[in-house]
Amino acid sequence: MLSRIFTTTAAATLALGLAAACSPPTAEQAAIMDTAEQVKLTLPLAKMANFKLKDITGKDYELYKQTDAKAIVITLHTRGCPIGQQLNPDFHALQAKYEAKGVKFIMINPNTHDTPEMISKEVKDFGITMPILKDKDQSVTEPWGVERATETLIVEPKTWKILYQGPINDRVTFGRARAKPDNDYATTTLDAMLAGKAVKPSYHMTDGCIISYDKRGH
Repeated sequence: MLSRIFTTTAAATLALGLAAACSPPTAEQAAIMDTAEQVKLTLPLAKMANFKLKDITGKDYELYKQTDAKAIVITLHTRGCPIGQQLNPDFHALQAKYEAKGVKFIMINPNTHDTPEMISKEVKDFGITMPILKDKDQSVTEPWGVERATETLIVEPKTWKILYQGPINDRVTFGRARAKPDNDYATTTLDAMLAGKAVKPSYHMTDGCIISYDKRGH
């Protein structure tokens, strides 16, 4: 089900000419995207497969070793994405609020042209506090069906199910940035998880720079 959703989304995106990374959409594109964003799609009970990657400092990371976490927040990163840079304070605030409660945060950069040195400069320039893993051959993130930077997955470490996939909030979108978001999607999911409540997996469309996956030809 999820693969069909992403396949349809990717095809529509290409057909509408959104391949220009972070270019704002036309009125027609915006109408289609707004409609999609307003619809909360239910994810299947998808599980996150284990993966092993190195961060940009060379430190090893293995997902299934993070069993002590209350939740794991994984965000897709690409260097130089304006929406990602504008949302960095939001990511920092989310991490500051929940890390002490046992939630672990990581970013993964799958762009083949983003070197660790380039990413390190952005980390320094924008004060990024999450560790950034490098998916050099894109073998980890490509099967997830993710399309855009800032897309975030929240994983439950007991079952490794993905309970949320999408933007952390709706504060910054194409052509629009507000002082505060109307919807804090990640906060809502994490609060429910930490309270021991049943969380129905959900998905929202993400605005952000298109991730270049060699296997997909874009």
